[in-house]
Amino acid sequence: MSHSARIYSQIAQQEGWRVLAVDAFADSDTRQAAQAVYRWPGLYEQDASDALTALFNVLDAYQPDAVLVGSGFEANQAAYAALFARYTVAGNTPDTVDRVKHPQWLKACCDTQGVQSPFIAESKPAAGRWLYKQAGQCGGSHVQDWQTVSHVDASGYWQAFQPGQAVGILFAAQGQAATLIGVHALKQHVNSFAYAGATRLHEATLYAAANALLQALVPALGLVGINSIDAMWHEGRLHVIEVNPRLSASMRLYRHLPLIQMHMASCQHQVMPVLQPQTMHASHCIAYARQEIDLSQFSLPDWLEDRPSGGVIAAGQPVCSLYAEGHSDSEVLQALQDRKTRLETLWGTYVCDNIEFNIH
Repeated sequence: MSHSARIYSQIAQQEGWRVLAVDAFADSDTRQAAQAVYRWPGLYEQDASDALTALFNVLDAYQPDAVLVGSGFEANQAAYAALFARYTVAGNTPDTVDRVKHPQWLKACCDTQGVQSPFIAESKPAAGRWLYKQAGQCGGSHVQDWQTVSHVDASGYWQAFQPGQAVGILFAAQGQAATLIGVHALKQHVNSFAYAGATRLHEATLYAAANALLQALVPALGLVGINSIDAMWHEGRLHVIEVNPRLSASMRLYRHLPLIQMHMASCQHQVMPVLQPQTMHASHCIAYARQEIDLSQFSLPDWLEDRPSGGVIAAGQPVCSLYAEGHSDSEVLQALQDRKTRLETLWGTYVCDNIEFNIH
């Protein structure tokens, strides 16, 4: 279950699992990777309470051995608690999720463990550079520069702006131990902080810093399974921005690894598989519509990912994703640009000019 369940469904399928995918899009790739797909309104509506009964009816009919959760429940802890109480959820407890998604608690935890993290304020600061955020949200679309904020609410808070390179740290937690899966650069939507993809990183000093951070912080968080941390890499130090106590879309960069097996083993306190070091470079990019686009008459080549099952894509919504691997960053970037050029031939430059590809 996730805003987009495609990558989790594909990894589970390649590991031999039968999958019921529950997400907000039910795109073509997700349908190919799952035995059944349910497009659940609770993942794209603010109030999921009315949709829970329908979701539970679908899950009851499928009788899953385990429910795995990605993005979409952070802002509705009541729905997640109800899901956790009714089914075998392979993931963190509602109390754990609520705790680590509480910005003041996480900041205090980082301070106690000697981990760098930006200052948090509950009222609007008078000076400096700050970001205004909504507690419990995900994906970065809720983040605003503090000077542009026109409305605040009870779940809002201010976090001091931290310069540096935005990175994601993907890891598996089990008891007091944490296993680093990979570190990647986070891409952001133009003129916003919304997630737009990721690029695998290989810098040895960054990996050493990520391992040190995990060993210092994870034992205090009480996490299980695969999770991720958003951080800023600045002058040789990592600064924790947020913890995502759930499966991560960045797992696309490590799809050939047995990540669902690893997640399940961690949650069940079993021996986790040993992962092979990642030497290839890789990047995935989420393409967003700049204005409404009708793709109903266009070909959707099989090398695209997250191919829409419907025709009309609203402005600001994801159109599809691109992915490439190579022996260097420049080789990966060239492969992504080549795919964009092929789309311009298939769809025309007018259509592609109205798509933000996030190839960088």
